[in-house]
Amino acid sequence: MTTARCALTIAFGAIFCVRASACMCFGNPMCDSVGRNSTAAFVGRAVEVWPPIEASSGEREPRSLTELRSVILKRWHGQVSAEEESYIRMSRDRDQIWARYWLLRRVRFEVNETLAGPAIHDVYTDWTSCGYRFEVGRVYLVDAEHDGKRYRTGACYRTSQIQSWRAAEDLKALRAWKSGAPLLPRIYGQFVLTDLSGQARARLIAGQKEIAASMEADGSFAFDGLEKTKYLLQVGDARGTGEREIDLSHSRCFEASPWFYGKWEILGGPVVIKPPPAPLIPEPPPIVH
Repeated sequence: MTTARCALTIAFGAIFCVRASACMCFGNPMCDSVGRNSTAAFVGRAVEVWPPIEASSGEREPRSLTELRSVILKRWHGQVSAEEESYIRMSRDRDQIWARYWLLRRVRFEVNETLAGPAIHDVYTDWTSCGYRFEVGRVYLVDAEHDGKRYRTGACYRTSQIQSWRAAEDLKALRAWKSGAPLLPRIYGQFVLTDLSGQARARLIAGQKEIAASMEADGSFAFDGLEKTKYLLQVGDARGTGEREIDLSHSRCFEASPWFYGKWEILGGPVVIKPPPAPLIPEPPPIVH
């Protein structure tokens, strides 16, 4: 995994807050990450999930390491590298083999539009809460990261069904970047529908200037064509207000997720992961001759 996807869970984790999910993570929006990492992005219809989730749900998990190896090597024959096959045959670490290969799913797509990275038609995910559950026949915006000879995606990536608000926003950024005219700095977001009231509002403050956002029926809002400076985003309704300072000096955008839990909070990204400060090491004493 890259540093842009830092684990907050014990599985394959990263960084975008997904409420009502066992996998809590954040993932930077495409308007900030496109062109900056080794991902591939495309729009495609899922035409095959292997092994089928329906069949796997009733499948007995192998009891012994030998049986686990046999099933995995048969299932993924020709799909794993010679080095991986040797590892599966020789490793005594059953948990690692089980986590990396028993839970693996390959999804094949009929690709309609390649937006970033190489033209690929297969992606891999895992069968956990941090994987992504694709449905055959549905169309997705797929965000996948290079992982050895394969491309991997999951719940902590930007992969989503094409009709979702999140996919629509990412498509704006991807298509603009591909055309050679990236979007100007922007702050946008969407209220969680369960928190949305008729009085919900969002406004942006920069110095003495205030900008009110128009609210769409789905709770989304946007401030486009901004300058590279600091802003104060305020959200609220009759229950109160919440605010967050957003610095666009070094990022292309900010995707806000306002939600109410006793008070208004504003989550969102891109998230910058800063390593802990290095410990201060005292200067050695001078050498006395």
